[in-house]
Amino acid sequence: MTCERAPACAFDPILLRNLRYPMRLFVPLFTAISLAFVGCSGDDSSSDSATTTATTTATATATTTASTSDTSSGSSGSSGSSGSTGDPTDATSSTSSSGTTTAETTTTTGGAELTCDAYCDLYLSACADFSEYDNKESCLAQCNQWPEGSLDASSGDSLGCRLYHATVADSTDPAVHCPHAGPSGGEIADMPVCVDDGAPDCASYCTVYFQNCTGDNDVYAGDADACATACKGWYAGAKEDTAGDTIGCRTYHAGAALGDPALHCPHASPSGGGVCVTG
Repeated sequence: MTCERAPACAFDPILLRNLRYPMRLFVPLFTAISLAFVGCSGDDSSSDSATTTATTTATATATTTASTSDTSSGSSGSSGSSGSTGDPTDATSSTSSSGTTTAETTTTTGGAELTCDAYCDLYLSACADFSEYDNKESCLAQCNQWPEGSLDASSGDSLGCRLYHATVADSTDPAVHCPHAGPSGGEIADMPVCVDDGAPDCASYCTVYFQNCTGDNDVYAGDADACATACKGWYAGAKEDTAGDTIGCRTYHAGAALGDPALHCPHASPSGGGVCVTG
């Protein structure tokens, strides 16, 4: 191949040699710089990788530890809850409370059951000198009319109240407590205790009786004291009573006697006329 234009194709050997020399120096320098750069990048990558690994490991470890701790705490908490349910202290408190209630009930009623049979046995023994009953049968007949109430009752119309006072009478002051334990609840001794507020009373009964039961129909012959004395021993009952040995029943029939005294005055009398009697 022949160069037609010498300046474009011709190269001075000396010039080329001089140009190659700096290139020999530059190539190793460039290579060194490149290697250094790659090394730095590798160090950073390794550092980042190590950091990431350390962070991940630490996080995982912390999470695992926390989970284990939480699980242990939860188990302990659950055990605590279960333990709380069967906690010896709670059991002791519960037993103590139950024991106290039982002790109080036993002390108050002498351990007697809230039944008419138990009441009559206790009353007839404790109140032998103040008895309002002819025998146990008449006691049971009266008792069956009363609301049961509760063992801790000490006032109000109930078997529980009368049993309480019979129990107290068995150990102290029978003259005071036996009337409370009787059918009238204390009215017979002018000390009403086992009587409800607003219950039928003797004053109302006698007033209505004398208004409507006159002449031959008046078994008291107009004697207000005789009426009051008879009435004081009766069980008050309720105002709506139309049967039963109660003041309430006799007051009802004394009122009904306004329309038919021959029929209702006997029911309103002390005998009860076969209507105002125990069942």
